[in-house]
Amino acid sequence: MSEALTAVTPGRVDSDAGVTPTGLLGKVSNRSRGFATAAAPGPEEPRRGAGRPVRRRSWQEVFRRPLLAGYGIRLEPAGPVPGTVPGSRIAGPLLAVAVAVLAAAQYATDRPVAVAWLAIAPLLASLVLRPLRTTLLAAWTVLLGLGLALHGPGPAGRPSSQLSVLVLLAAFAVVNSALRIAAQRRLGQARAVARVAQSALRREVPRSVAAARLASRYLSASAEARVGGDVVEVIADGANPRWLVGDTRGKGLAAVRLASVAATSFRDACAQPGLSLAEVARAVDASVTRAAGQEDFVTAVFAELDPRGWLQLVNCGHPPPLRLSAARELAELSPAAFAAPLGLHPDLHPSTFSVRTGDRLLFFTDGLLEARDRAGHFFRVDEQTDALRRPDLQAAADELLERLRTHTRHRLDDDVAVLLAELTLHREQPG
Repeated sequence: MSEALTAVTPGRVDSDAGVTPTGLLGKVSNRSRGFATAAAPGPEEPRRGAGRPVRRRSWQEVFRRPLLAGYGIRLEPAGPVPGTVPGSRIAGPLLAVAVAVLAAAQYATDRPVAVAWLAIAPLLASLVLRPLRTTLLAAWTVLLGLGLALHGPGPAGRPSSQLSVLVLLAAFAVVNSALRIAAQRRLGQARAVARVAQSALRREVPRSVAAARLASRYLSASAEARVGGDVVEVIADGANPRWLVGDTRGKGLAAVRLASVAATSFRDACAQPGLSLAEVARAVDASVTRAAGQEDFVTAVFAELDPRGWLQLVNCGHPPPLRLSAARELAELSPAAFAAPLGLHPDLHPSTFSVRTGDRLLFFTDGLLEARDRAGHFFRVDEQTDALRRPDLQAAADELLERLRTHTRHRLDDDVAVLLAELTLHREQPG
């Protein structure tokens, strides 16, 4: 365990290391074994291949197998077909006309014919066209080169040598197009598998629960990724909904795995009847402690909404949520003392706050506070009250992230998870 986290004071714990004072813009921050059982051949079951010749793969199978993205289940990604490029339908005819014009121009001159230059067309086509169209263009190019070599001026041996170079380059263009399609197909299937894994790790947040409407957004700092080390989990069962917003230290697959452990243990603890919010947080802390490494932890805030007008929070080193009242007053829901993050044996102390109908609660991870522009200025959440008070709750969440993208010029150093809740209480308590 790092030395910076050996002593936790009532300050906010940085998601990297160290303790910083509280404040609105303060920085907070096995492998399961798979057993493959292979049945040994018994006396009544002959060994594979015994008594019969070994089957050899045909040359079509040998050459086609590397070009396939998967040998079993095919997962076609949503969106355009792999290998297609916008404008590729007209790229083939344009290149065919261009190479014909180039061949005609060379034939009209009295200089020796440079047949090998015609290979530029199929080489360019291999970057945008599929193998079949690249093959047709390559054949057309070789045919034009053959005509120039037979009827063009120049020494007798030179056109034949250049024609051989043209044939080799045209064949290389066809192979390059096939390899490009195979690589794009593999990438597409990898993205499809990643989408399935992401949907399993990060469940969709409901738009409404008891006494509240919700809007959740997740903005990943990595391109092509939709999930990372941030956690947003909502349990809508029962009269008092609960949710968890957390941030895992570090990045990569280790952070995703620890975030999945926290979300899963939170769901399991909430499914047990009779557990208070603090007991749920202790159960999640026990799971994270078992799964985390020596320097791994998860900052988290647990929330439970009582429709009678109370909000209970258990904050474990996470940025405190913000409450925007109907009168546009923004305030932090800070506990009396911050506990250590999950995985570091926090001393949990629930805090209860009074809320009213029309209040909007903003839960977020420290990626929202740590976002900077090119000049190094932080993103000011306290200056986004007009965006947070938009009539449409979903539009308010979108507007907040759009301002964040504009502030950072679409460059994020950390993932951002946001949960915006608008309270629709039924039975408010006086006082």
